Amino acid sequence: MVDLKLVLFRWFARRFARMSASARLRWAQRLMPVIKPLIKKRRKIMARNIALCFPEMTAAERETLLNASLVANAKGVLDGLHAWYAPTFDIEDNYRLVGEAHLLAAFGKGEGVVVLCAHYPGGEQHMRMVRQLSGVSILPMVRAFRNIALDDEVNAQRTQHLGGVIARDDVRGFTAAVRRGDGTFYAPDVNVRTRNVFVPFFGVQASTLDSMSVILRRAGGAVIPGWAKPLPDGRYEVTFESPWADFPSKDGAADALRFTQWVESKLRECPEAYDWGTKRFKTRPSGEVDLYA
Repeated sequence: MVDLKLVLFRWFARRFARMSASARLRWAQRLMPVIKPLIKKRRKIMARNIALCFPEMTAAERETLLNASLVANAKGVLDGLHAWYAPTFDIEDNYRLVGEAHLLAAFGKGEGVVVLCAHYPGGEQHMRMVRQLSGVSILPMVRAFRNIALDDEVNAQRTQHLGGVIARDDVRGFTAAVRRGDGTFYAPDVNVRTRNVFVPFFGVQASTLDSMSVILRRAGGAVIPGWAKPLPDGRYEVTFESPWADFPSKDGAADALRFTQWVESKLRECPEAYDWGTKRFKTRPSGEVDLYA
Protein backbone atom coordinates (compact mmCIF):
# COMPACT_ATOMS: atom_id res chain seq x y z
CA MET A 1 0.00 0.00 0.00
CA VAL A 2 1.27 3.46 -0.90
CA ASP A 3 1.98 5.65 2.12
CA LEU A 4 0.42 8.95 1.03
CA LYS A 5 2.05 10.89 3.86
CA LEU A 6 5.45 9.69 2.75
CA VAL A 7 4.71 10.54 -0.88
CA LEU A 8 3.68 14.08 0.11
CA PHE A 9 6.73 14.44 2.33
CA ARG A 10 9.04 13.50 -0.53
CA TRP A 11 7.23 15.86 -2.90
CA PHE A 12 7.61 18.87 -0.59
CA ALA A 13 11.11 17.92 0.55
CA ARG A 14 12.50 17.70 -2.97
CA ARG A 15 11.09 21.09 -3.86
CA PHE A 16 12.55 22.81 -0.83
CA ALA A 17 15.82 20.97 -1.47
CA ARG A 18 16.19 22.76 -4.81
CA MET A 19 15.78 26.22 -3.28
CA SER A 20 18.60 28.59 -2.42
CA ALA A 21 19.44 29.43 1.20
CA SER A 22 17.82 32.85 0.83
CA ALA A 23 14.64 31.32 -0.60
CA ARG A 24 14.41 28.86 2.32
CA LEU A 25 14.73 31.79 4.71
CA ARG A 26 11.89 33.63 2.97
CA TRP A 27 9.73 30.53 3.17
CA ALA A 28 10.46 30.15 6.89
CA GLN A 29 9.35 33.74 7.40
CA ARG A 30 6.17 33.19 5.35
CA LEU A 31 5.27 29.96 7.12
CA MET A 32 5.67 31.32 10.65
CA PRO A 33 2.23 33.02 10.88
CA VAL A 34 0.68 29.67 9.90
CA ILE A 35 2.80 27.50 12.18
CA LYS A 36 2.85 29.71 15.27
CA PRO A 37 -0.79 29.14 16.36
CA LEU A 38 -0.29 25.36 16.01
CA ILE A 39 2.58 25.12 18.51
CA LYS A 40 1.06 26.75 21.57
CA LYS A 41 2.71 24.33 24.02
CA ARG A 42 6.13 24.79 22.44
CA ARG A 43 5.74 28.59 22.42
CA LYS A 44 4.91 28.50 26.12
CA ILE A 45 8.13 26.59 26.87
CA MET A 46 10.14 28.97 24.70
CA ALA A 47 8.65 32.00 26.42
CA ARG A 48 9.44 30.55 29.84
CA ASN A 49 13.05 29.73 28.93
CA ILE A 50 13.64 33.16 27.43
CA ALA A 51 12.15 34.86 30.50
CA LEU A 52 14.40 32.79 32.80
CA CYS A 53 17.54 33.44 30.76
CA PHE A 54 16.95 37.09 29.85
CA PRO A 55 15.17 38.71 32.81
CA GLU A 56 16.60 42.09 31.80
CA MET A 57 14.57 42.09 28.56
CA THR A 58 11.22 43.80 28.25
CA ALA A 59 8.16 41.75 27.30
CA ALA A 60 8.33 43.17 23.79
CA GLU A 61 12.01 42.24 23.44
CA ARG A 62 11.33 38.70 24.58
CA GLU A 63 8.51 38.33 22.06
CA THR A 64 10.80 39.60 19.32
CA LEU A 65 13.44 37.05 20.32
CA LEU A 66 10.85 34.26 20.42
CA ASN A 67 9.66 35.09 16.91
CA ALA A 68 13.23 35.30 15.59
CA SER A 69 14.03 31.93 17.13
CA LEU A 70 10.93 30.37 15.58
CA VAL A 71 11.97 31.60 12.15
CA ALA A 72 15.54 30.37 12.68
CA ASN A 73 14.35 26.93 13.70
CA ALA A 74 11.82 26.73 10.86
CA LYS A 75 14.64 27.62 8.48
CA GLY A 76 16.68 24.87 10.12
CA VAL A 77 13.95 22.34 9.32
CA LEU A 78 13.92 23.42 5.67
CA ASP A 79 17.71 23.19 5.65
CA GLY A 80 17.32 19.62 6.85
CA LEU A 81 15.23 18.84 3.76
CA HIS A 82 17.96 20.42 1.67
CA ALA A 83 20.59 18.28 3.40
CA TRP A 84 18.61 15.09 2.82
CA TYR A 85 17.40 15.59 -0.75
CA ALA A 86 19.65 18.05 -2.58
CA PRO A 87 21.50 16.03 -5.25
CA THR A 88 24.47 18.38 -5.02
CA PHE A 89 25.64 20.60 -2.19
CA ASP A 90 27.51 23.88 -2.59
CA ILE A 91 29.25 24.97 0.60
CA GLU A 92 29.83 28.57 -0.49
CA ASP A 93 26.14 29.03 -1.31
CA ASN A 94 25.19 28.00 2.23
CA TYR A 95 28.09 29.00 4.48
CA ARG A 96 30.64 31.48 5.61
CA LEU A 97 33.26 29.30 7.29
CA VAL A 98 35.62 30.51 10.00
CA GLY A 99 38.43 28.36 11.37
CA GLU A 100 37.88 25.41 9.04
CA ALA A 101 41.65 24.85 9.20
CA HIS A 102 41.16 23.56 12.78
CA LEU A 103 38.63 21.02 11.55
CA LEU A 104 40.66 19.88 8.57
CA ALA A 105 43.82 19.60 10.65
CA ALA A 106 41.99 17.29 13.05
CA PHE A 107 40.69 15.10 10.24
CA GLY A 108 44.13 15.17 8.63
CA LYS A 109 45.57 13.21 11.55
CA GLY A 110 43.55 10.19 10.48
CA GLU A 111 41.75 9.97 13.82
CA GLY A 112 38.09 10.37 14.61
CA VAL A 113 36.68 13.85 15.15
CA VAL A 114 33.88 14.99 17.44
CA VAL A 115 32.33 18.36 16.63
CA LEU A 116 31.23 19.65 20.03
CA CYS A 117 28.07 21.66 19.48
CA ALA A 118 24.66 22.56 20.87
CA HIS A 119 21.06 22.50 19.71
CA TYR A 120 21.27 25.35 17.22
CA PRO A 121 19.37 25.36 13.89
CA GLY A 122 20.54 23.57 10.76
CA GLY A 123 22.30 20.61 12.31
CA GLU A 124 21.45 18.19 9.51
CA GLN A 125 22.85 20.55 6.91
CA HIS A 126 25.96 21.29 8.98
CA MET A 127 26.79 17.59 9.08
CA ARG A 128 26.54 17.31 5.31
CA MET A 129 28.79 20.33 4.99
CA VAL A 130 31.42 18.75 7.25
CA ARG A 131 31.15 15.45 5.35
CA GLN A 132 31.78 17.24 2.06
CA LEU A 133 34.56 19.39 3.52
CA SER A 134 36.41 16.48 5.12
CA GLY A 135 35.58 13.54 2.89
CA VAL A 136 35.03 11.46 6.04
CA SER A 137 31.79 9.79 7.16
CA ILE A 138 29.89 11.93 9.68
CA LEU A 139 27.58 9.72 11.71
CA PRO A 140 24.85 11.57 13.64
CA MET A 141 23.20 10.30 16.80
CA VAL A 142 19.52 10.39 15.87
CA ARG A 143 16.14 10.04 17.56
CA ALA A 144 13.69 7.78 15.76
CA PHE A 145 10.59 9.31 14.16
CA ARG A 146 7.28 7.87 15.34
CA ASN A 147 6.34 7.11 11.73
CA ILE A 148 8.45 4.07 10.83
CA ALA A 149 8.26 4.68 7.10
CA LEU A 150 9.40 8.28 7.55
CA ASP A 151 12.17 7.16 9.87
CA ASP A 152 13.43 4.67 7.29
CA GLU A 153 13.21 7.29 4.54
CA VAL A 154 15.15 9.97 6.41
CA ASN A 155 17.82 7.57 7.64
CA ALA A 156 18.30 6.30 4.09
CA GLN A 157 18.96 9.89 2.98
CA ARG A 158 21.29 10.49 5.91
CA THR A 159 23.21 7.32 5.11
CA GLN A 160 23.50 8.32 1.45
CA HIS A 161 24.95 11.74 2.22
CA LEU A 162 26.69 11.19 5.56
CA GLY A 163 27.69 7.53 5.61
CA GLY A 164 25.36 6.16 8.30
CA VAL A 165 23.58 6.91 11.56
CA ILE A 166 23.86 6.03 15.25
CA ALA A 167 20.87 5.58 17.55
CA ARG A 168 20.53 8.41 20.05
CA ASP A 169 21.20 6.19 23.08
CA ASP A 170 23.94 4.06 21.47
CA VAL A 171 26.97 5.36 23.35
CA ARG A 172 29.03 2.33 22.33
CA GLY A 173 28.23 2.99 18.69
CA PHE A 174 29.27 6.61 19.17
CA THR A 175 32.63 5.76 20.71
CA ALA A 176 33.27 2.97 18.18
CA ALA A 177 32.67 5.35 15.26
CA VAL A 178 35.18 7.86 16.56
CA ARG A 179 37.75 5.19 17.32
CA ARG A 180 37.66 3.88 13.76
CA GLY A 181 38.24 7.37 12.37
CA ASP A 182 34.74 8.62 11.56
CA GLY A 183 33.37 12.00 12.52
CA THR A 184 30.27 12.86 14.52
CA PHE A 185 28.49 15.75 16.21
CA TYR A 186 27.92 15.80 19.98
CA ALA A 187 25.41 18.19 21.58
CA PRO A 188 25.19 17.53 25.36
CA ASP A 189 23.14 20.66 26.17
CA VAL A 190 20.11 18.65 27.30
CA ASN A 191 18.29 18.16 30.57
CA VAL A 192 19.14 14.85 32.26
CA ARG A 193 17.54 13.22 35.29
CA THR A 194 20.36 10.94 36.40
CA ARG A 195 24.18 10.94 36.31
CA ASN A 196 23.91 14.70 36.39
CA VAL A 197 25.52 17.77 37.83
CA PHE A 198 23.90 21.19 38.21
CA VAL A 199 25.72 24.07 36.56
CA PRO A 200 24.54 27.65 35.98
CA PHE A 201 23.14 28.45 32.55
CA PHE A 202 22.20 32.15 32.34
CA GLY A 203 22.18 32.14 36.14
CA VAL A 204 19.72 29.24 36.41
CA GLN A 205 20.87 25.84 37.65
CA ALA A 206 20.70 23.39 34.72
CA SER A 207 20.95 19.62 35.09
CA THR A 208 23.78 18.52 32.81
CA LEU A 209 25.39 15.17 32.03
CA ASP A 210 28.36 14.61 34.32
CA SER A 211 29.73 11.73 32.21
CA MET A 212 30.35 13.91 29.14
CA SER A 213 34.08 13.74 29.86
CA VAL A 214 34.06 9.95 30.27
CA ILE A 215 32.24 9.47 26.95
CA LEU A 216 34.61 11.76 25.07
CA ARG A 217 37.71 10.20 26.62
CA ARG A 218 36.51 6.71 25.68
CA ALA A 219 35.86 7.85 22.13
CA GLY A 220 39.26 9.47 21.76
CA GLY A 221 39.98 11.51 18.65
CA ALA A 222 39.90 15.28 18.44
CA VAL A 223 37.15 17.43 19.97
CA ILE A 224 36.53 20.52 17.84
CA PRO A 225 34.04 23.08 19.22
CA GLY A 226 31.79 24.33 16.44
CA TRP A 227 29.06 26.98 16.44
CA ALA A 228 26.56 28.04 13.76
CA LYS A 229 25.07 31.53 13.52
CA PRO A 230 22.37 32.37 10.95
CA LEU A 231 23.16 35.23 8.57
CA PRO A 232 20.66 37.70 7.07
CA ASP A 233 21.11 36.22 3.58
CA GLY A 234 20.01 32.73 4.68
CA ARG A 235 23.48 31.27 4.99
CA TYR A 236 25.22 30.28 8.23
CA GLU A 237 28.46 31.50 9.68
CA VAL A 238 30.03 28.40 11.18
CA THR A 239 33.07 28.82 13.39
CA PHE A 240 35.35 25.89 14.19
CA GLU A 241 37.58 26.49 17.19
CA SER A 242 40.89 24.89 18.06
CA PRO A 243 40.63 22.02 20.57
CA TRP A 244 40.32 23.26 24.14
CA ALA A 245 43.28 22.66 26.43
CA ASP A 246 42.69 19.87 28.94
CA PHE A 247 39.31 18.89 27.51
CA PRO A 248 37.92 16.40 28.18
CA SER A 249 39.46 16.29 31.64
CA LYS A 250 38.88 13.86 34.48
CA ASP A 251 36.57 16.35 36.23
CA GLY A 252 33.07 15.86 34.84
CA ALA A 253 31.59 18.78 36.77
CA ALA A 254 34.28 21.18 35.58
CA ASP A 255 33.83 20.07 31.96
CA ALA A 256 30.04 20.41 32.20
CA LEU A 257 30.47 23.96 33.52
CA ARG A 258 33.02 24.85 30.85
CA PHE A 259 30.80 23.58 28.05
CA THR A 260 27.70 25.31 29.41
CA GLN A 261 29.52 28.62 29.81
CA TRP A 262 30.68 28.32 26.20
CA VAL A 263 27.10 27.78 25.00
CA GLU A 264 25.91 30.76 27.03
CA SER A 265 28.66 33.00 25.64
CA LYS A 266 27.63 32.14 22.08
CA LEU A 267 23.95 32.74 22.78
CA ARG A 268 24.59 36.14 24.31
CA GLU A 269 25.96 37.11 20.88
CA CYS A 270 23.05 35.62 18.92
CA PRO A 271 20.26 34.33 21.19
CA GLU A 272 17.87 33.43 18.36
CA ALA A 273 20.31 30.75 17.16
CA TYR A 274 19.02 28.13 19.58
CA ASP A 275 16.22 25.68 20.22
CA TRP A 276 14.50 27.33 23.19
CA GLY A 277 11.59 24.90 22.90
CA THR A 278 12.97 22.18 25.20
CA LYS A 279 12.60 22.06 28.97
CA ARG A 280 16.26 22.71 29.66
CA PHE A 281 15.53 23.41 33.34
CA LYS A 282 13.03 20.60 33.96
CA THR A 283 15.10 18.67 36.52
CA ARG A 284 15.61 20.79 39.62
CA PRO A 285 17.95 20.60 42.60
CA SER A 286 16.35 19.06 45.67
CA GLY A 287 13.74 21.35 47.18
CA GLU A 288 13.30 23.61 44.14
CA VAL A 289 9.91 24.02 42.46
CA ASP A 290 9.06 23.05 38.89
CA LEU A 291 9.94 26.03 36.69
CA TYR A 292 7.43 24.98 34.01
CA ALA A 293 4.38 24.44 36.21
